[in-house]
Amino acid sequence: MTEPHAGKPHAAFIAQLKELRISAGQPSYAEMNLLSRGTPKELPASTLSDILNCKRERLPDWKLVASFVMVCHRYAAQTGLPVDNLGTLEEWQSRWRAAWDARPGPYVTGSFDLYRTPADEAERRTSRTVAYLVRRAAEGDAEPAFRLAIIHALTGEPAQSRHWAHVAVQRRHPGAEPFTGDRPPVELAARLSHGYGQAYEREGEAKQHIARFYYKLAADHGHPGAAERLRVLRAVPFGKLLPAPVHPGT
Repeated sequence: MTEPHAGKPHAAFIAQLKELRISAGQPSYAEMNLLSRGTPKELPASTLSDILNCKRERLPDWKLVASFVMVCHRYAAQTGLPVDNLGTLEEWQSRWRAAWDARPGPYVTGSFDLYRTPADEAERRTSRTVAYLVRRAAEGDAEPAFRLAIIHALTGEPAQSRHWAHVAVQRRHPGAEPFTGDRPPVELAARLSHGYGQAYEREGEAKQHIARFYYKLAADHGHPGAAERLRVLRAVPFGKLLPAPVHPGT
């Protein structure tokens, strides 16, 4: 039988919350509501039912998730169950952030003017690339976390860039430290994004859409090499080079 939330973007995260509740001893909704007093957000029974049965389209906000985790810890402790395997708030925030970043459509909407790709297909390509990195980062890989820090730095999302940079630092990525400050180094991010584009372009035609994704991020922040590679790659469907961009004042 199909789960009521199957196929929804945050299905995996909701399933993790359900597993957490089971591991904590399966407190009733009424018990969870009582134990949520004094947490960041009280948990009405109706809200818990809606979320765990996926009657809400949106991912629950972090305050609600934090309260959910705290309540599960409290109930397990009261009933004599171990709490070490329930996960810390920091671990749950990383999971929630991964689920938040995997939502469809928030990334670089409409950015694939690369060779007149239709907007809906462009957005799918962009979202797939980022969603793949989020999945890999959630599995404990440092490099995808670092790339997410770069992408968010170039899409004007410094808080999310900083989050993924901290994750990458914790996993000892050698290049992540500069991205942990309040202002991510956009020029460095553009250079790195250009390098990723080159690497994917060398892998052949099957990876050119990913190369274009990284080139576009870099070109949007003034990287001349990325802009030129985009111009060349965009020419392919038309059989000739597009004109070089004309910059004001030149």
